[in-house]
Amino acid sequence: MAEAFLGLFLFHLLFFRRFYFVNPYVYATSEPLDTAFPSSQLLGRCLRQGVPVDDPYYYPHYGAIPFLSTYYFPHRLQAWIGSFLDLDRAWILYSLTMVLHFLWASIGAFMLFQYFEPVIRFFGAVTFGYMGYAIKQNSCINYTLAWVPWVFYGADIHSPLIAGISLGMMTLAGYWPIAIYIWPLCGFYWLTR
Repeated sequence: MAEAFLGLFLFHLLFFRRFYFVNPYVYATSEPLDTAFPSSQLLGRCLRQGVPVDDPYYYPHYGAIPFLSTYYFPHRLQAWIGSFLDLDRAWILYSLTMVLHFLWASIGAFMLFQYFEPVIRFFGAVTFGYMGYAIKQNSCINYTLAWVPWVFYGADIHSPLIAGISLGMMTLAGYWPIAIYIWPLCGFYWLTR
């Protein structure tokens, strides 16, 4: 099992080699740079100051917008830590939080495919964790999809704790177009196992 996790970690490093070894600002484009990262910075500053998040310019009802991942703990933690850093390092932390979710998804998929041969488990983990739809620069999509294999793993082993935490984290992550469909699918999968 340790060899498989090491393999998943090495694949992760290889997949995101441009981020880790070439340019940590490789994802500094488009929506993450113009809305998501500044929103994260605002969240971090407000958490640090202990005041409610108030954005009168872009997101007037900040706490009511799911895709901002306002209540998702890993996002809140990186936002809070990022508020102590300069913008360059805060961006790297923001990007690191996003790419580590792919590793988390592949570990969950590896656990989900527990009934298969090790090579198939590894292939399934890599395929599920790094599927084409998940490779986005949008943090809420990355966060949400990272919990999908964990949801099904919890349903597969009939663990209310794993399934419940995963469903909750996936919902708080904020990409509801995927999360809303996973809730009934998880229940159906639980009943069929």
